[in-house]
Amino acid sequence: MAQEAAKPDCDKKLASKNKFIIGWVAAWLGNMKKSMPEAEAAELIEENGRACAGRGAVAWARSFNGDLDKFLAAMRQELGENSARRDGRRITLVYDKCFCPLVGDAPGTLPPEYCLCTVGWTKAVYGEITGKPVKVVLKGSIKRGDPKCLIEVETA
Repeated sequence: MAQEAAKPDCDKKLASKNKFIIGWVAAWLGNMKKSMPEAEAAELIEENGRACAGRGAVAWARSFNGDLDKFLAAMRQELGENSARRDGRRITLVYDKCFCPLVGDAPGTLPPEYCLCTVGWTKAVYGEITGKPVKVVLKGSIKRGDPKCLIEVETA
């Protein structure tokens, strides 16, 4: 019974923490936009995404030894059958939820620049698996208010 009473307190604390995180990130992005040229801010945010990928996802991608199709099959197994499709050099990623460990579970939207982090993450992971730089375009984002995240990757 004590655990049942503690759960609402934990939920309330988590909601408060998530609200704080979203507010902090939104303020940080707003301040960055005011004090940096747009291209420089975008590059910095993408760089954070690359660094995030470097804390685990890049090593996972490397474990596929350059086999992009095997990697995409593993992505589908983890995220759902329609999450990662390939048509020649174009890969389409569709996510039903935001997987960002920082803000993914928090309700609400973020400034659009935040999701440039995902662009950097995707560039790092797919660049690693292909061994070449990739072009990444974020077509839709749950944190921007879209129903799904939609990312296009073009390999060299």
